[in-house]
Amino acid sequence: MSATTTQGDPVADAIDWFPLERYERPGLYRRRIRIRTGNGEARVDLEDDPHRYGVIVRHDGLAVTAVEGLAMRTPWDLCRESVRLLDRLVGMPLSPDPQEVFRHTNARAQCTHLFDIAGLAVAHAARGTRARDYDIEVPCIAPGDTRLARLQVDGIELLAWRLLRTAILAPASFAGQDLRHMMPWVKARFIDRDLLEAVMLLRRAVFISGNRMFDLDRMAHAADAGHVSGACYVYQAGVAERASRMTGSTLDFGALPGQLLADLPDEG
Repeated sequence: MSATTTQGDPVADAIDWFPLERYERPGLYRRRIRIRTGNGEARVDLEDDPHRYGVIVRHDGLAVTAVEGLAMRTPWDLCRESVRLLDRLVGMPLSPDPQEVFRHTNARAQCTHLFDIAGLAVAHAARGTRARDYDIEVPCIAPGDTRLARLQVDGIELLAWRLLRTAILAPASFAGQDLRHMMPWVKARFIDRDLLEAVMLLRRAVFISGNRMFDLDRMAHAADAGHVSGACYVYQAGVAERASRMTGSTLDFGALPGQLLADLPDEG
């Protein structure tokens, strides 16, 4: 079990941990992200099997003036402490690049998922996006089999990667790339901001789909997961040993995509 980074990439501070050994819960991993912006505010919500998070970024049109994190469902109790660290983004200039937050403050001190969606909130506030919805699905199968990971934007499929472990086999435009090391190549090859964002989100979701390899309810503390690498807030030494499991917090949306973010008001 190991983490991998890409030297020189500021996003490497948010380590992806992807052992790919086995799946205890085969089936379909799903993740939904909803982005909404208004006057002086952007809100992004995320839900998948182990997480339900939200971030509200307030701004004056030029820079971030306040950040509110919402940790509604977390794997470990101390994940909720990380919401207070989002205030380190206060004062950063708005940027259309969702990864600009990684250059503003240390991502290892943050909750990876809260930080990712904070970056989306800042970026879409800068772009003036009124609404966007991402839906992602990643099959969880035997490691030796191929699988098709898909990402939809506002109900339209934008990406579909045929994967063998972390290698992309198809389509031809991505074939031969490895998810663990591909981001510098992606940034050099593609300039379309929406496509870059979609690649970032699908890549992250493929890694997070590995949560289906584990029954976290068997673990009393985050340290029992075996990767106290300092990759995020809760996996820092001294925090992981105290972070208790939120028993029963992992859900399964494989057959229930309509329940993702179902707590949000119906927009009609």
